[in-house]
Amino acid sequence: MYDRRDLVRVYLAAQERGFGGYHPESSAYNAALKAHYAAMLDGLQQLFGLRLHRDGVDTLTHRVLFMLFSSTAASFFALRTPWSGFLETGLLIRKVEEAGAEGERVMTASQRIDALTAESRETHLEMLDALVAVMLGDRAELTFNTADLRAIGVDDTKPNTTDHPLYED
Repeated sequence: MYDRRDLVRVYLAAQERGFGGYHPESSAYNAALKAHYAAMLDGLQQLFGLRLHRDGVDTLTHRVLFMLFSSTAASFFALRTPWSGFLETGLLIRKVEEAGAEGERVMTASQRIDALTAESRETHLEMLDALVAVMLGDRAELTFNTADLRAIGVDDTKPNTTDHPLYED
């Protein structure tokens, strides 16, 4: 079943900005995943009757709320930790651990930052969901299934990583 929270998650994933399971090493898989999320977003927006785009909202209230929605999404994407962007941290962790008591402080602070960042991400998702609920109004509690999507020509099957090389030369 797909609900409005799924609409929010698909919207975020369709932006291809670090959310949704993209692999930085695989442009082929990422292209397939981007196409999947774009189709899912289009389908869910069609089923919910709400376009999450500056030009797609139909009333002044929705345009104003979409401005906050868009800003909240941008804030969500900006969340990071000091460890963000590292593909391999083995050597870095070893060197921090070799630093003794100060290394322990670094690791403790890192764990706290990770926890706070995860909490902030969840809170951002909660805010995005609430904004979509307001924009949907009486359609906020609707749910849809695979058959509903297929009826409008959308396949909800996510691309499989085994069909695409994850590491490219």
